[in-house]
Amino acid sequence: MSPSDAPSLHAHAPESRGGGPQALAGAGLEPLLSAPSESAQRFAELMPRVVRRALVDADAADIDQAIADGGFVLNDSTVVMRHNADSDQIEFFCDVGLPEAHARELAYRAALEINLCRQYPGITLGVHPESGRMVATIAIHSLLVADDEVCLNTLELLTRQVGQLRASRVIALQDEA
Repeated sequence: MSPSDAPSLHAHAPESRGGGPQALAGAGLEPLLSAPSESAQRFAELMPRVVRRALVDADAADIDQAIADGGFVLNDSTVVMRHNADSDQIEFFCDVGLPEAHARELAYRAALEINLCRQYPGITLGVHPESGRMVATIAIHSLLVADDEVCLNTLELLTRQVGQLRASRVIALQDEA
């Protein structure tokens, strides 16, 4: 094989090869192109099952409330799970806590460093725009969420990482009663 016969390693826009979204549709990728509405339906079916499995010891009213608003307490952490239709991702959020008022800049700087160095693999830290609370997030494209186990394992990972982060005291958080 000569170098000119080798496959190119350079990325090209589909349009530059006579393609584009329309060409993808003919390539057997129709399910990927129509996935967001189907993903929303799958998530609507998935969410109640995940909540029931995560809150196996909770009473029915608490389970119904968690299903309705997408939030619940797991492993001593408040978590929220939702489908983002714009990005077609399942998003997981976990409350870390409220940074100390006098150390807010240090908390934000620590969060940026944690994100940059991936000190808590899989999570990204941010600040809730309204409450100012530090939040850890994970987002997974809906095509990768094959079953309840993916969500349960993701929630377990997220809450463990947040527990370790809190215990490390790298970010000074206000004491909460």
